Amino acid sequence: MKKVFLLLSLLATTTIATATDLWEGTHAVDWSNTLTIEAAKFAEAQVGQKIVIEFTDATGEVIELHSNGGMLPGTRYAHFLYADQHETEVFITPGMLACLKEHGMEICGKGFTATKVWYGDGKDNVDGNTVWTGFFWMDEWSTLEVAKTSFDGINWSDYRAIRFYSEANRTDYVINVLTKWGDGGKLGDQTTMTMTNEYAELSLEGIDMAAKLADVDRLMVQCNKEGGNPFNFTAIVLVMKESTGIDDIRGQKENVCCDFYNLAGQRVVNPSKGMYIVNGKTVFIK
Repeated sequence: MKKVFLLLSLLATTTIATATDLWEGTHAVDWSNTLTIEAAKFAEAQVGQKIVIEFTDATGEVIELHSNGGMLPGTRYAHFLYADQHETEVFITPGMLACLKEHGMEICGKGFTATKVWYGDGKDNVDGNTVWTGFFWMDEWSTLEVAKTSFDGINWSDYRAIRFYSEANRTDYVINVLTKWGDGGKLGDQTTMTMTNEYAELSLEGIDMAAKLADVDRLMVQCNKEGGNPFNFTAIVLVMKESTGIDDIRGQKENVCCDFYNLAGQRVVNPSKGMYIVNGKTVFIK
């Protein structure tokens, strides 16, 4: 009886992870030999889930995820692979999901053999203003390089700030936000940004983000742990202006030529009143 009770207790308290296979086989990835996952495979994918690429034979080179001729929104440049590494993962943002459902994904890079690709349970706090989310280890002058495509379709006049969330739980670290190295590339640092235990916030007042991103291909977040322990950066989130709130479609959905997704990342053919994700942005239909 005790064994039966214990088993029932474990079943009641254990969350069963879900996973959907996208591809399995052996594919030696090279810049001229990419692995393509067609859009139909992502029909049931949702915002917040993670996509996992499993591989062997890593030789210390790089992996990049592309779509529709460019970097997949919500992913990183220069994602280096270590020789003892066997998988890497990305988390689905609204912008990434829209691109995956329309164009699919290409696994590019050099120096590894892909063996399996799947998606499953991930994060439950990813919203329509999240442009990147994951876990990036910040130690001594580490740099997170986020693809510029993550900001495609953004109307910067709607936003007042960018927040860089972390697990630092402190404010005494160095952070530099840049679009390029050298003159004119730095947008802010710990002396000009609002620092809290949860995030570092870059005010967009006086910054023309469209112009800053026009001739570059990435946004860079550089960090030095200083005297504390290293930590993960976990999300980059746009903060809307208080006067704007969420976008208002004003009931004119019939004149909007774009795909609507609910907050779970599911496509909605005939959206009614409520909140939706359109082109990676949160909108509201009255």
